[in-house]
Amino acid sequence: MKRMRITDLAPSASRLMPAQLGNAAISHGGVYVFKPGETAHPEPVHVHATAEVFIFVQGKGILPIDGVDYPVQTGDVVIVEAGEDHHTRSSIEDPLVAAWYVMADDQS
Repeated sequence: MKRMRITDLAPSASRLMPAQLGNAAISHGGVYVFKPGETAHPEPVHVHATAEVFIFVQGKGILPIDGVDYPVQTGDVVIVEAGEDHHTRSSIEDPLVAAWYVMADDQS
């Protein structure tokens, strides 16, 4: 896992995070609005073969990665590395909104 604030990003003309992800392209993604207290991917294990990026645009919550709880809040950017088990859990008082995207297989 890599964690930073959105203010730490140094975008190129065509990529948001070239220092962290090089010229890797996005495979798919979206924006998710959590219900209060909701956990994304409640199944026991949730992993990807490539990196997944979360940009938290509203609220607070917890991002458990490989069994360790990481607090997240508005403005946090987290890269979940390939193979890391992760499940996002929103707070009840200030639900999360997260932009998320999964990187394509070729990360050259």
